[in-house]
Amino acid sequence: MRTWCKTWRFWLVGLILGLWGLQVLWLIWHFGPEARDLAQRAARGSLGGAIRQEDPLYRWATTLAGIIPESATYVFLDDYAAGKEIEVRYYLAPRRHILRPPEVPASFLFYALHQEHAAFLLIRESPKPLGPGARAAMHSLAFQPVNLPGPGLTFRVDYSRLRWGFYD
Repeated sequence: MRTWCKTWRFWLVGLILGLWGLQVLWLIWHFGPEARDLAQRAARGSLGGAIRQEDPLYRWATTLAGIIPESATYVFLDDYAAGKEIEVRYYLAPRRHILRPPEVPASFLFYALHQEHAAFLLIRESPKPLGPGARAAMHSLAFQPVNLPGPGLTFRVDYSRLRWGFYD
């Protein structure tokens, strides 16, 4: 009777260790390419870049950094509470930044763009519908859309066309 208990325990432990070993082999096979890439990034010292590359906001902001000159001013329509504006401002650091809420009236948006000589208008997409200023900008000739993939809309602004009086 004692040998059967030892044999039974031996087989149970062997089965558990065997299943555990199969799981480890499957994990090595499944995550092998990522582990190889992670080891290469660790060797090069660019470990944190992999996470940022997956973020659409980061890719959009770095593309914007290549388009917007460092001496230019841009107006960003976003909710401050979302925190995305701070990330974009960080990546576009030397450029002058003006934040307005997405619900800004068209007259105030156009006035701010004209007074600040803003060259670009950035609108972060949100679940809420666009405000009156953003809708007016999309239909105005002073704004040319820039086709960039990402979580926002980008417009080049010809602020010299915004000379008229601004009334709602």
